[in-house]
Amino acid sequence: MSSQANIFILLFGALQGILLSVWMLRYEKKKISNRYLSAFLIVVGLQLTFKVISKTWVMDNALMPYVISYKLPYLIGPLLYLFVRSRQEETWKPFDLLHFFPFAFFTAIEFLWNGPSFHPYAQAAFQTTSLGIYTFLSLRLSNTLVKQFVAFVASAEFIIIVTLAVMFVYYGRFPDVRLLFMVLTILIYWISYKVLSRSSLFFQASAAVMALPSRRTVKYSHSSLKAEEATRIMDNLASLMQDTKLFVDASLTIDTLADHLHTSRHHLSQVINERFQKTYGDYISELRLEEARRRLRDPANLRFTIASIALDSGFSTVSSFNDSFKKQFQVTPSQYREQALKSKSA
Repeated sequence: MSSQANIFILLFGALQGILLSVWMLRYEKKKISNRYLSAFLIVVGLQLTFKVISKTWVMDNALMPYVISYKLPYLIGPLLYLFVRSRQEETWKPFDLLHFFPFAFFTAIEFLWNGPSFHPYAQAAFQTTSLGIYTFLSLRLSNTLVKQFVAFVASAEFIIIVTLAVMFVYYGRFPDVRLLFMVLTILIYWISYKVLSRSSLFFQASAAVMALPSRRTVKYSHSSLKAEEATRIMDNLASLMQDTKLFVDASLTIDTLADHLHTSRHHLSQVINERFQKTYGDYISELRLEEARRRLRDPANLRFTIASIALDSGFSTVSSFNDSFKKQFQVTPSQYREQALKSKSA
């Protein structure tokens, strides 16, 4: 691939990241998690931008931003972790600013230290260590869908950290490695696709919305579904949920579930509505609540926090789990666990 084509791809990736960040801040700014996502997109966009601009020109005309660009990887880990954490609890604490201390510290050293700065390979070691720690913390809080996102980001940024170190050490004597930065462009466009498709990774429907049927009045008077087929779907659905527990995947959709049952979305919705007298959202939510309740009353799960049990049971956020659990069982998850464990020890 020619250098011009590579620059063109990186430039469009940077532009896409900035535009998506602006859109998220304008239309989704109420969610703290999306603010962190917007900041993450800006950082990635800046990384791409500094690889598009001529290194010689930047060093001559914008040395400070150029130096800071090599410290941007210190921001990726904290932003990734805070994004994942805020999906569970939409709160911001002043203490969160400490997560950005490594970025501020190493940037300050770069400008204030009179002696030689850290060797690029040492800097890469610090950055990969920081990224590894925050990736581990993020994965602990993640469900299946979010784990894929975390792994994607961590892998892409690891490549960039190593690439930055190599570019700095072998500048002028090494082939153009900016091609590797295309992994960030791929990451940005993947996030854009997920946002446009309203993926649950970035958009979480409220419990009230999930409880609503797709139409105000569901009518199946003209449905082609036969009684025998409806019974097959119902039986297979019950077996599938009992054997595989697909509902613990927070990204599970009615379309995916219909594919597993070799039927259509419309017929599956009809079976759930007519045979179970529930909407799809209610049906899945109740399965997740029962799974969470089973885990909470099991003494073997005492080492797991309520948050981890909620996520492992298929809920996207701890707050939605707490609200649904209390509404269903009239006690909070912590109260239920305490009561259940007391009754077992009695």
